[in-house]
Amino acid sequence: MYAFMVIFNKKAHSITGMKNPMLQLTTSFLTVAVFTGFRQGFIIHVSQGDWIPIFILGLLNTGIGCYLYFSSIGNLPVQTVAICGYLEPLSAVVFSVLFLREILLPIQVLGAVLVIGGTVFAEGMLNRRKSNQQHYTNYQ
Repeated sequence: MYAFMVIFNKKAHSITGMKNPMLQLTTSFLTVAVFTGFRQGFIIHVSQGDWIPIFILGLLNTGIGCYLYFSSIGNLPVQTVAICGYLEPLSAVVFSVLFLREILLPIQVLGAVLVIGGTVFAEGMLNRRKSNQQHYTNYQ
């Protein structure tokens, strides 16, 4: 589904700025709400003290973060967007170690190393291909 989102986002030339993430988040919300409703019902219990953190998380992470992310996707190659998509879960792991003092198992460290290695390799391949295309274009 992430691949479809990136591809269709690049094809939606007329939907720009704030409209783009707003439509994507609204569609995502409705999809998850319907799925959750059928799966476990539409009643969700939230403690009174949880509303402020939920609001802050929704506004900062989902609202502003998604606006910045989705408004910049159209200006980047699909490969770069995909590579950055792999860095998101990696940063969650790193931040959980730094800020929440969680301990990583060796298999989790190996996974993080593989993600970083794959990202560096993919970005290197992308840059090499761009350089070859420019080199080829200069000789024509």
